[in-house]
Amino acid sequence: MKLVLIVYYSRTEVTAKVATELARACGADLERIQDLRPRAGITGYLRSAWQALRATPAEITPATRNPADYAFVILGTPVWAGRMSAPMRSYILQQRAHFRRIGLFCTMGGSGGQDVLSAMADLCNKLPVASMCLRQKDVLADDYRTALTSFANELAVLQDSELQSAAAEAVAKPS
Repeated sequence: MKLVLIVYYSRTEVTAKVATELARACGADLERIQDLRPRAGITGYLRSAWQALRATPAEITPATRNPADYAFVILGTPVWAGRMSAPMRSYILQQRAHFRRIGLFCTMGGSGGQDVLSAMADLCNKLPVASMCLRQKDVLADDYRTALTSFANELAVLQDSELQSAAAEAVAKPS
């Protein structure tokens, strides 16, 4: 079993930047959620806000990685109108039965991050092992590394305990 999969959606590349750096720090596999409809321009922006406010899932491409193959799945989303992105909602609805343990992060232009993390945890039917909210301006200014390092360190401690548990199980099983 692999340890960490980071799954994220990013419309403006801010969440992508965080997910990529977090994957590097954790040695995690990375999967980007692909939206089937473009979200560029004012029309895409308005549709994004409308879907978020109505809690409407988006049409996304099928996942390429199976979250059941991982001990931890870290989910990352931008905050849209105080809500999680519609593509992330779709992914969670499609895959939540396969999550073992989750971590959550969001990027936001304004506020609402904690509410989004709570809504994601509720939709997953799981409490996160770690969570993080980052402001877009901090990510763009590269002023988020301390928070990212703390989040990655939290995950590293959990990964170590997961490895120790797996090793103990392997030793306990008769040959």
